[in-house]
Amino acid sequence: MAPSETGGVQIVRSESMAYEEALRASGVTHDEALQASLDAAEAEQSRAERLQAATVARSEALRTATVERAEALRQVTADHDGALRAAEERRSSAQRAAEEDYSKHLATAEAEAASAADAAYQEELAAATRAHEEALRAADVAAQTALARAQAIRDAGIARAEAIRTAGTKRAQLLKEAAANYEIALRDAAHARTDKLKEITAAHDEALQEATVGYLEALRSAAPVPPQTVPVDDPEEAETDEVAEETGPKLVVIDALDEDRAG
Repeated sequence: MAPSETGGVQIVRSESMAYEEALRASGVTHDEALQASLDAAEAEQSRAERLQAATVARSEALRTATVERAEALRQVTADHDGALRAAEERRSSAQRAAEEDYSKHLATAEAEAASAADAAYQEELAAATRAHEEALRAADVAAQTALARAQAIRDAGIARAEAIRTAGTKRAQLLKEAAANYEIALRDAAHARTDKLKEITAAHDEALQEATVGYLEALRSAAPVPPQTVPVDDPEEAETDEVAEETGPKLVVIDALDEDRAG
């Protein structure tokens, strides 16, 4: 074989070996790249699974907190309504008692005034009747003749008329005094009833304010504590949690409720 031919075979063999080396290197690089891609896919899938589990756990915690808060609010509202009903019943009972006391005092004052006026009238009428009878007896004894008896009867009639007039005047005066006493008793009873109603209204307002303050305190204490977030290692996962927090339910506490009720 000629030297040129031997040199050509060696060059071709070297090129073939270089090609095979390059091919093997390319295969190794391809395998490494493929393995890296598979590892990255597995890591991404694991991250997605952790993110999904964290999202599900957080959603469940938010749902549980929302349900507990709703139950607490319903309980607080029921307690507040019960307190209001009890305060209203106490106020109605006290008002009825005040009305009954006022009616009793009024009836007693009317009965006393009427009894005093009637007793005074009967006493004056009895006195006039006795005076008339005594005058008649005196006239019968003193009258010896018809003229004397007539004069005595006339005098007795005049005396009786005067006694009746005097009795009527005294009875009118007694009735006037009884009416004045009745007006005084009525005014005193009205003042006592007004003071009693003021006390009842003040007690009712105080009980209503205490029930409202208790209701607001219960509302504040029933607010749920936000659940602990799952720690994450990826900024994208942290951003997803922040978006979920922004779109989640928010708690609004109304602090001006007692001011509106007071107004």
